Amino acid sequence: MADRPAFTFRAAQVFVAIVEAKSVTGAAKRLGMGASSVSQQLANLEAALEARLIERNARMFRLTSAGEVFLRRALAILDDVSAAKAELALADQAPPIALRVAMIEEFDSSVTPHWLGALARKFPNISFSISSGASHENHDALANRAADLILAVDVGDPAEWVESHDILRDAFVLVTPQDADGAMDRAALSERPFMRYASDLSIGRQVEGALRRASLRPPHRYDFTNNRALFAMVAESGGWGVSTALAILGTTEAQHSIRARRLPFPGFSRRLALHARRGAYGDLPRLMAAQLRCSIAHTLLPRLDSVPGLLPDDLAIIDAEIPERSF
Repeated sequence: MADRPAFTFRAAQVFVAIVEAKSVTGAAKRLGMGASSVSQQLANLEAALEARLIERNARMFRLTSAGEVFLRRALAILDDVSAAKAELALADQAPPIALRVAMIEEFDSSVTPHWLGALARKFPNISFSISSGASHENHDALANRAADLILAVDVGDPAEWVESHDILRDAFVLVTPQDADGAMDRAALSERPFMRYASDLSIGRQVEGALRRASLRPPHRYDFTNNRALFAMVAESGGWGVSTALAILGTTEAQHSIRARRLPFPGFSRRLALHARRGAYGDLPRLMAAQLRCSIAHTLLPRLDSVPGLLPDDLAIIDAEIPERSF
């Protein structure tokens, strides 16, 4: 009788990718492998464990009871190996490792380059693959293991498997054209078109919730999926919107065409944090969060007074101990 295939770490990686992608084809695309190789890895794993892990056909994909048990162990194995790599990297005892980091677009031209430069000097054996996306996309990327660390707006209490490091409190402000005169009270706003964020964005849902609490119901005519388009339309139409200090600072064009004003209803804010899988990277997320706060202090905060109407408290680092210099 032929020997059973040996259990391998790669097989555990492939199994987790199949479960998260809910298909062999999706796992193959994520891992950069051929579908036949992924299928073979799964078959070898099931043979090594002597258990059927996944039931699949053209109409069904589900874990068996054995698959559910092994998934918990496989996730722990992957996170333990990641934590070991991170610990070795911090001790300067490892070959290069790669981290996939999902950021937000507001940081692309200022904070992210400063942050990565400082991290590269501190951790020369870590390479970084950076993507930019909306917060809900970044949360999905972390849940699907398409990203190792993410910067995103908090959307409630994090799941047990997520560790979060608070970074920034970002206040919402009223946005109007820079040359708009006069007070912007409720009556004045009712005569101007409202530019809103799309409802599938976390910022859009937060703005709509605040408007409902304030009993403001502007007509639904325009909605946007990015800051640049919304601010451009506010300036062009003479209308108004509700956005944040960070969104304005992260959109260079907007700083010359719009101004921030106080909201004509109770103020509110959003919180941004650096998230990772709990325990998967040891102390590295905390150290990266500390440097991110420092980079924000060096790049964004000094620019607050350059935007008409923004106040120093509109953007505040959370629990930050800013060193005199970065790493």
